[in-house]
Amino acid sequence: MLLAAAVLVGWAVAALAETKSDAKAAFDLAMVAVAESAVSSDGEARAMARVITAVRSLGAAPTIPAGGISHVECAGAAAEAAKTPREFLDCAREYGEAARLAPWVAEYQFNRGILLQKAGHHREAALALDLYLQAAPDASDQREVRALIAGLRHIKDNSPQISPPSRSDRAQRFESHRAGETFRDCSECPEMIAIPAGRFMMGSPEKEPGRFDAEGPQHAVSVRAFALGKYDVTEAEFLTFLRQTGYQPKPCDPLLDIGWRSPRPGLAYSPGSADSPRQPAVCLSWYDAETYVAWLNDKVLPLNNGNRPYRLPSEAEWEYAARAETTTARWWGDAIGVGNANCHGCGSQWDNRLIAPAGSFGPNPFGLYDVLGNVWQWTNDCWNENYVGAPKDGGTWATGNCDRRVMRGGCWSNSPVFVRSATRVSGDGGGRNYDYATYVGFRLARTLQ
Repeated sequence: MLLAAAVLVGWAVAALAETKSDAKAAFDLAMVAVAESAVSSDGEARAMARVITAVRSLGAAPTIPAGGISHVECAGAAAEAAKTPREFLDCAREYGEAARLAPWVAEYQFNRGILLQKAGHHREAALALDLYLQAAPDASDQREVRALIAGLRHIKDNSPQISPPSRSDRAQRFESHRAGETFRDCSECPEMIAIPAGRFMMGSPEKEPGRFDAEGPQHAVSVRAFALGKYDVTEAEFLTFLRQTGYQPKPCDPLLDIGWRSPRPGLAYSPGSADSPRQPAVCLSWYDAETYVAWLNDKVLPLNNGNRPYRLPSEAEWEYAARAETTTARWWGDAIGVGNANCHGCGSQWDNRLIAPAGSFGPNPFGLYDVLGNVWQWTNDCWNENYVGAPKDGGTWATGNCDRRVMRGGCWSNSPVFVRSATRVSGDGGGRNYDYATYVGFRLARTLQ
């Protein structure tokens, strides 16, 4: 009865509003408040959906998502009948939409993860189950779920090839890009540069000034052609994602209440007080970056023959692209120089004070901006203390401490020894500690076909 009364109060407030826009705003706020305070299980959510339907029948004009209930009902019924990978994937997407609209219901991510596993999308399944554990830290099945996640990370994806009805010229152009070519796949997609295939020595020589033990032993790595973001993902690009999805990142520093704000779809705010659309997006966990990647892949899915090309770069891909066929400590030479990057001692106007706008410094020989300094960048690899046993094919190192992920590049407050092509540190992927909280962003990688 309290739930129904609360919804009816929200409708009444909307009905008394002077304008249609005021009514919609009042109704939306009432529904968000009710959802956040009242919905804690599927049963309660369905009850809320029925009450909202009744309220709408009385003439309330605004339409808002009712905690993702329609998606849950659709996915639940379809999942019971699903038999093929494509059907499991469709159900997983419905649960994903439900999780976006009602992130407090942890079971939505769990169901999504199991369905993605059945569809053969093992990497995405592991991510969904990780998000389930974050949403349900006291879950009784934590040990079993963590074991399943560990197993999924060792399985090669067998993602089904979902072909669109016809392949347009646009789809064919989507697949082919020459080395050095700059391109953008969609209006919301970051600008990418095609990186040529090659072979390089990964890590630093023992006599390199500032070298850390984690940078060795040096080893030869072959890298396939791929694409990398011309810039770090910017605040404007990440805000577009938040406004379209309503996704809410966790605060990167809960003690100081620093974080992104996403009250509802269509409305989002960056952590800083100033409007800085060209500034790299920071204050983000590895999981936040992965969620952005999943959203962007959904955007381009129809254009790319059912494949999901966007991802975080492997650590090897990142270093290969950052070096850009150079062997010195930095792509511009061994010395830090003046005005080549943003750090504590780089000689720029932003040194140890502010994050510089993306593209404030010259590009490296591959055409990439800000690969060193300014903000740390997440890569896809699990953390390992050195390169013993590291992959030699340029792929992601998916074993080791996967609760911690590799970060590269250094940032505006670091001394120059961190602003080198070989420097590597680790960060908690889930944002559970805040040692690099306000300094970490990411740039996208894209598989080339």
